This record gives sequence, structure tokens and C-alpha cells, in this order.
Amino acid sequence: MTETRPLVLQSDHTLHLMGIGGVGMSGLAGILAGRGFTVTGSDRSESPRLDELRCLGVQISTPQVAGGAGHADAVVISTAIAETNPEFADARERGLPIYHRSELLAAIVAGMTKIAVSGTHGKTTTSSMLATIMLETGRDPLVLIGGDAANLGTNFHAGTEDLAVFEACESDGTFLRYGPCSEIITNVEADHLDQHGTFERVVEVFGEFVELVPRDGFLVHGADCAVLGGLVKRCAGRAIPCGLASGSVYSADRIEPGPFGEGFRLLIEGRPAGEARLQAPGEHNVLNALCAIAAAAEVGVAPEEALAALESFRGVGRRFELICELGGALVVDDYAHHPTEVAATLAAARKGWPERRIVAIFQPHLYSRTRNFMEEFARALTAADEVIVAGIYAAREDPIPGVGAEQLAQRVQELAPGLSVRYVAEREAITPLVREMARPDDLILTLGAGDIRRVAEELACG
Repeated sequence: MTETRPLVLQSDHTLHLMGIGGVGMSGLAGILAGRGFTVTGSDRSESPRLDELRCLGVQISTPQVAGGAGHADAVVISTAIAETNPEFADARERGLPIYHRSELLAAIVAGMTKIAVSGTHGKTTTSSMLATIMLETGRDPLVLIGGDAANLGTNFHAGTEDLAVFEACESDGTFLRYGPCSEIITNVEADHLDQHGTFERVVEVFGEFVELVPRDGFLVHGADCAVLGGLVKRCAGRAIPCGLASGSVYSADRIEPGPFGEGFRLLIEGRPAGEARLQAPGEHNVLNALCAIAAAAEVGVAPEEALAALESFRGVGRRFELICELGGALVVDDYAHHPTEVAATLAAARKGWPERRIVAIFQPHLYSRTRNFMEEFARALTAADEVIVAGIYAAREDPIPGVGAEQLAQRVQELAPGLSVRYVAEREAITPLVREMARPDDLILTLGAGDIRRVAEELACG
């Protein structure tokens, strides 16, 4: 339960953010601190993000206990904060105003020129690319990203302009609170069905999001996504299709895959407009770049300037991130947790390193997602040369009878009888197994939204 009254930021008020170490909340805290507001926060345990925020003057306590919000003027929570949380329960009992993080972001960007970046896949990378373009071409926007952009060294930038570039996640529908704004929507697929119930509801939520674009705004959208093609008619502003499909205003050809990068030529309405080489592999990242270039052009950045800026783009944490070299083998970590993302990541690996053996270590995220996409995950994983399936990272969910990672591993094996497939229930057992099986010509990928990255980090420790 949150306040019915809208949140209005006041310079003499203190805001208390619960779960401040999360990627979304930490960015909001950093922006507020950077813009001169008094911020406190709490989290369940210590993390590097908390140290970063403390350096900005944010007072943070761990763990979360009753009374932790102190005498804050407002408390901000995310969807992850349960009503049984003692700090939350105490704040509610004391009558402190409580707001959702989406309401805080809406208050921060109120009155600004807003570019909200959404889509089932690619929104973090696309928003990072757009932020890089803006900063490299002399703009100073507020930036909020759902991951650590290498060019920023973090997930936010407080900025000084009345221009905001922020990631708008569709997972719980709260992105509808951001008010009129221009948008990038990369694509729409079935996901977060644990929140929305059906794919039809996911599509409808995105349709409502499209309706937020005002007449003087714009919607940059992935032209290769048929679902988005049907939603564009609900946009009151300019619709700008980007992709490889016919009819795209911004498109690309001469796409050249390579290790940790993708070269391409930009086409605008079919005419060559320059070339660039991204430090991000995969054709999907070319599509992300097209959306970022198109949005930047709408706020005054020439396409040739955007291309030059993208040459300096250094990627995003957990997006095909090189972690270490292990006896000649490359160890890469990626956040891929949807079948489309797994397939795209493995395709990028195959094209960039055709001579290497691809070892996919996949940790399914959520029982519901594993159940809903069991077949799709299995088919995607058959693109690897070796597959290790870890136990499901449950996150917020309870187990679902009959749904498990072992069944996923079995289905991969059924689809590809000649493929080496292992099921390893405990993540801690994977690192020694990989050390034993690794070859100098391997490309080892840890894939998933849970804690599978720890395997890559353990391999890096020697």
C-alpha cells in the first residue's frame, strides 16, 4: 500500500529508500544526492553499492529493522519489499508517507524532457548507448539505467539539464506512472507472466505505455517486432521504426561480427549515413544502437556524431562481459534469462568466435519462467557445444511441483542427443567442474539473472 497523494520533492525533506542497494533504488538515491536532496536508506546486507552511496553522503543502515526509517518525511519502497518487512511494517504503523520507487522517479523527472527506454530485451543496453551518445556529444542529462554502464562506471548520472534518459521496466506495470514522455520500445515478447498473467496482458500494458507519448513527442520502436507494429497506431506522436525490416527509417547493412564487437553501416531512409564498430557483439546490439541513434537525433544530435560517440561505448555490466581468461579459455558473463536472450547471446558467441568451443552454463531464473518457457530454453541451449544447467534461482518464488532445472537439462538432451549436457543442482559445484573440463579454445558463458555470475568470479580468482 502506498500514498494516494502524489510525491512532491522538497529540498528540506528527507527521503528514506528501503532496499537502497538494489540496482533501481541505488540509482535513484545517487541522483537525489547528486541534486542536493537529503537521502537515507537501508538494506538487508552490505554491498559495494552501499559504499558508493555513502561516499555521496547517503546515510545507510543494515540490516532492516523496525524504526530504521527514523523521522523521514517520506519512505520509498520497491516491489521487492514485502509487507512483512519489519522496517516497512513499522513505517506504515507510524503513518509515514510511503511511495513506490516508480512514484519517486516520476517526481524526479516531472517537468523534464523525458526519454523512457523500455522493451522485453535490450532496454539496459539501449539506454546506456543513448546516455553515452548524449554525454559524449556535450549534453548532460539525468540518466538512470538498470545496470552498470561502463562509460559511467555506475548505473546513474545526476546531470544538470532538464533532460532525462531512463530505463522503464514493464515487469510490474508501474512504468505507466511516468506521465507523458517520448519513448524507445525495443521489442515486446512474453515475459513477467508471473506479474501480468498472460501475454495478451503484457501487450496491453505496452499499448497503454505507448499512449503516454504526447503529440509533440516521439516513439522509436523496433521495426522487426510484429507486436509493436500493431501498437504504433496508439501513439499520438511521431513513430520512428528502426531495424532490419523493410520500412525502417533507421536501418543497417554491412553488419560484420567480430570478437567483442559488431561493425555496421547506418542507413537512414535507405541512404548511407556513416559507419561504426560497436564494442558490443551480436546483431541485437546493432538494433539497440539504431534505436539510440534515432532517439538522439530527435533531441538534436546528428547521426554522424552519434556514430562517433558509439565507437567509445564500452558496454554494460553483465551484458557479454569478459571476466577473465582461464588457461586460454575466455570466461564471459551475461544476464540472459529469457530464451530470446539466451539464443542471441549464443549466436553472438558463435559468430564472434567460430573456432572456439561454446560452453553454456545456464541458471534458470524463477520457477514460473522456467515452466512457461521450458521448450524455448531447451531449444536455445542446443546452440552451445557443452551445456551445464544449474538449479533454478527461485528469487521471490516458491517451488512449483513438477518444474525443475533437471527437466530442462533432460529436454536439451532429448533435442540434441549428441550434445554434452550436465545438470548440477548446486551452483557451488559448478566451478570445480568447469576447471576440470575447460580447454584453451573454450568460450565459457555464465548465463542468468540469479547468482551464476559467481562461477565466473570464482574462476577469475584462480
